[in-house]
Amino acid sequence: MATLNHTLHQTHSLESSHSWLSSYNAFLEKAEFNRFGWSATTLMTQGCVLTPLLLLSMFYYGGSDWQFLVGNLCFLLVLIPVLAAQPVKYIFPAFAFSAFVHVVLILVNLL
Repeated sequence: MATLNHTLHQTHSLESSHSWLSSYNAFLEKAEFNRFGWSATTLMTQGCVLTPLLLLSMFYYGGSDWQFLVGNLCFLLVLIPVLAAQPVKYIFPAFAFSAFVHVVLILVNLL
């Protein structure tokens, strides 16, 4: 009986391996082994690249206080899952959303 379940599971995984969602989930499972490195990378990118670029664009092109507030909240959106030692499947979407918001705010200031 165990071999029947095993073969059914194999055929299911072979059929769904062509989906981008299944490959993303497989990547997350592999990335969980290096969670500390991924957490450090997201925090360094957030704190050393995105936030300074947002602040520079705000000061040079006259950004307002709400942009500063949204930038800080997005930084906390990445920091909280990292400090809570949550799995990578929670850190990556938080970082992606935060990076998207930072890029949009920088473009709002530039345009």
